[in-house]
Amino acid sequence: MPVLKSNLSLSGANIGEANPLPFFRNQKRDRSVKLLNDFNDEQKNLLGHETGEIYLPHRWQDRYTRELSPINLTTVVLENENLRAVFLPELGGRLYSLFDKVNDHDLLFTNPILQFANLSILNAWFSGGIEWNMGQYGHTFGTCTPVHIAKLIDDQGNEFIRIYDYERTRNFYWALDCHLPSGANNLRVHARIINDSNQTKPMYWWTNIAVKEGEKARIFGSCEDVIFVDQGFAGYGTGKLPFLPTVPGADLSFPENFPFANEYFFQNSKDTQAPWESILYDNGDIFYESSTPELRFKKMFCWGNHAGGRGWQEFLSDPTSAQFSPYLELQAGLAPTQLHGYQMQPDSEISFTQFFGAISDSNNKTLTGMDWHDAQKIVEKEIRDVLPVAIVNQEHDRLSSLATRVPVEILATGTGWGYLESARREKTGTHTPTGLLFHSSPDPDISDWIQLLETGELPIPNVAQGPNSWIVQAEWIALLQNAPATWLTDLHIGNSLYEEGHTQAAVDYWTSSLLKQSSPWALRNLAIVKRDSGDFAGALSIYQDLIQRFKLSVHDAFFEEFFNLLILADKFELLWQNYLEISSNRNASERVVLAAAKAALELGKYDFLEEIFTRTFSQIREGEGTLVGIWFEYQTILVARKLDLKLDNELRAQVRRTRQPPKNIDFRMIEN
Repeated sequence: MPVLKSNLSLSGANIGEANPLPFFRNQKRDRSVKLLNDFNDEQKNLLGHETGEIYLPHRWQDRYTRELSPINLTTVVLENENLRAVFLPELGGRLYSLFDKVNDHDLLFTNPILQFANLSILNAWFSGGIEWNMGQYGHTFGTCTPVHIAKLIDDQGNEFIRIYDYERTRNFYWALDCHLPSGANNLRVHARIINDSNQTKPMYWWTNIAVKEGEKARIFGSCEDVIFVDQGFAGYGTGKLPFLPTVPGADLSFPENFPFANEYFFQNSKDTQAPWESILYDNGDIFYESSTPELRFKKMFCWGNHAGGRGWQEFLSDPTSAQFSPYLELQAGLAPTQLHGYQMQPDSEISFTQFFGAISDSNNKTLTGMDWHDAQKIVEKEIRDVLPVAIVNQEHDRLSSLATRVPVEILATGTGWGYLESARREKTGTHTPTGLLFHSSPDPDISDWIQLLETGELPIPNVAQGPNSWIVQAEWIALLQNAPATWLTDLHIGNSLYEEGHTQAAVDYWTSSLLKQSSPWALRNLAIVKRDSGDFAGALSIYQDLIQRFKLSVHDAFFEEFFNLLILADKFELLWQNYLEISSNRNASERVVLAAAKAALELGKYDFLEEIFTRTFSQIREGEGTLVGIWFEYQTILVARKLDLKLDNELRAQVRRTRQPPKNIDFRMIEN
């Protein structure tokens, strides 16, 4: 059937403007990971490597709210007689729905609304469907950003689509060719990750599949060996399904047996052919994902059956909708866990093919009560009957042969960054990888950089407005260093230096920027240097100067950082005074209000707190306990006053054991 462009109408939130500040990477590039028992050499290799937080040159997407209104999203639909796949080009190319036309139901958890929440690298994230995570640990940079989608035709005349873009944090290209040839009973997705530079790059890939959980739903994989996460997500251990020490005595192939959010990673051996994972439902239906061996590591994540986990799922969706369901995630990745690094060699490509499908057989209902190992063998046979290993390999070879085919039509256009990189390469005599088309773009974020490329000069914006975008890529910094020096060129060069750990050189450039033109941007960055070095008093002093100079013109993001420094310095009265002043002139952001709540607790402004506890905040981070911690402390104060008790840690612990926070503020991943 032909590929179609269509529309999806639903209730949704507006993503809002981007946060204007540059957020710098964690200078501790590697994470420390606690091992709970013995790991083999492969499982220890690159554990934690290059998994520290990194954001630039992207901007945080943290200005959305929970206000829903009718919205229309562009979709690209790939369909055959068995399945219909609906993709969202405006939202990272997410596979929104994979509908089984034969059995008349969706194979994925398809979210009835579009509700953003603070779970991705850049903050904004939404649940449901299949997400393509790449480049860095976490939900990907582009999960809420437009991507390119093109139409192509294979040798048999079947139309297919290519989702693709340029990822500018690690500076690589990626493409997903999605196929539903006539007669196919599964969606085939062929991935191509391209590092055409002369440098080794840290790489990351995890396909994230949201599926309905369901009562008695059971997880299977092509091996029993897993790496599991302890209850507090503080360490990794190795074990064998279905019993793990995280919940002693419980069969953890049933996600409903987890009392808290948790995950485990299937450790398929190197010689595993077509590794797979699946979820079995109590009616006998099986959803499966299988892949070529490059993507041999699989994962299960569940929210757990506690109040926080259930609350998160409802927070991300509409629990009153007939489409709503508890859901969990099946995932597939390049490395043993998401906290393992992966090195991509210079001038190389990574390619793999995934298959997503389902099996409907009521006879499989008995597998929910069977020994896991015996049931696993049956599930594997069911999957191999519909998807033999030979077909996996043959299809991978066929789809690989199409991966550089030139598109016949562009169906959706993403941001302008791919075009900008193509334009830069043309100037230097290098080229964009074959099969990836980036046309001229009206994207305002790239207009200044186009001018730099064409004229050698970077336009200078109003100092309070600041830059339209950030760039830290070495080739662009070289152009800035050859451009006429301005407060803005010095600001960008300083950003790139600090991002790479060259602190003093960055400070010198930002100081030079201030000498050319006083700006809140350079002052803020100098404050961040102080903060990151542990000099909170120095950071606060610079920020106080910034606020005094630019108070009326700066974005709320500046006040969010300023207020956090005031909290660290225990300057709650000053925080409260500033909050009252700015809230009288503008609608304060959620993070400003949450900082004010901390000041209100310390200053005894309990009427303010009572109102805060009735609100639902969109910006609470996954597992964050800021607001619930304020609530517990307030409850402890009330108990101490009522019973004339001493306000101490013993009473605090008692209150935490005996009181349950309001659902609208409880976003803990575990209860503590």
